[in-house]
Amino acid sequence: MNLRSITVGFNLRKDSNEETIRKAAGIVATVRRRLTDRYPKVRTTRLCTQPLIEIDGLNPEGVGRLVKEVDRLCRSGGVDWFCIPIGECYDTTHLRFVKTLPTIMRSSEIAFSNVIATRGGRINFEVILECARQVLKISRLRSDGFDNFRFCVSANVKPNGAFFPYSWHRGENGFSIGLEAIDLVIDSVRAGGDLTEIRDRIRKALSTELEKIDSIASEVESESGVKYYGIDLSLAPYPTESQSIGRAVEYLGAETFGVNGTLFLTSYLTNILKCLERDLPIRTVGFTGVMYPVLEDRYLARSNDEGFLSVDSLLLYSSVCGCGPDMIPIPGDVSEREVASIMLDMSALALILDKPLIARLVPIPRKRGGQRTKFNYHFFHNTKIMAVRNRSLRGKMLKSALNFEFL
Repeated sequence: MNLRSITVGFNLRKDSNEETIRKAAGIVATVRRRLTDRYPKVRTTRLCTQPLIEIDGLNPEGVGRLVKEVDRLCRSGGVDWFCIPIGECYDTTHLRFVKTLPTIMRSSEIAFSNVIATRGGRINFEVILECARQVLKISRLRSDGFDNFRFCVSANVKPNGAFFPYSWHRGENGFSIGLEAIDLVIDSVRAGGDLTEIRDRIRKALSTELEKIDSIASEVESESGVKYYGIDLSLAPYPTESQSIGRAVEYLGAETFGVNGTLFLTSYLTNILKCLERDLPIRTVGFTGVMYPVLEDRYLARSNDEGFLSVDSLLLYSSVCGCGPDMIPIPGDVSEREVASIMLDMSALALILDKPLIARLVPIPRKRGGQRTKFNYHFFHNTKIMAVRNRSLRGKMLKSALNFEFL
């Protein structure tokens, strides 16, 4: 098992953040040093900040300067990535910050961001539409559309999580941990037995590692005085054989990921994670679910190539966990309204089911459905661009309900 991320959350000022990021980098180094004896592979180290709209005195014109400062300080401190979220956008003044997203992406190649488009039970349609507009703008920053890897829209996502770009910080300085534990699941499944026996084996394998990680992290908290927020138990893939969630689902019994029955197997795995979260004496944060980012898993990418996946099926799976329609390559000429409509479907699921979800869509400039992506990045496995319908909610409807609330 690898560690996907060590993520520290710290509050920034609008400028002069040298001391803050030095302390954050020190915590990252301490946690990493304590964990790497048992878990030598740490995929990324990360810094997450409070939302931009909550930084005192910051205006949209200062966002690019702040991002460049944080980029410089993270690189010098040995922090791989940082996330500067926009925040919970429920006021029209916040739209000015949403419009800075291309600036954030241009100002740093290691910066991530997100927008939370829900507040309580409300969905802000104006924010959704602006986010859809920014997704299309971000897609054109590079010829391959890469930069939407670093942005998502979310609903119901709580603070201090371990995974990017979904994270946002609130409260005292602290840290959280994300996992790459799919290899343990695959080994447990390949050992044989019925679903009950496999479940018991997965629970045992994960429990041992989770309790050890939690114990080490709690010791760091006691020694450093920096809050330990918890572990995200989610099964996050990486495009290798041993860390493919699609492969795990196929070993469990699906002929190909995406066939009928995939929803059941998603529920099966999610139920195991939720029971571990309930039963183990550990701290948890984040999704605690099965993640299906299409471009980050070679078996999901293969199923997409073979026509077994769609935006609709991925939304369906996210109803029983998963983190929503994630890392889906779509045509570059997709309409703003269609992107917004997918985001609204995700938001509705999150609110009705009372769970955290995100939408991370990747329009590929000048490419159509059925053509292939051409990324050269270790987190990605190239696949066909998923077709969209070129039909969506009508513009009049999208603009008539600026703040909708479910009863």
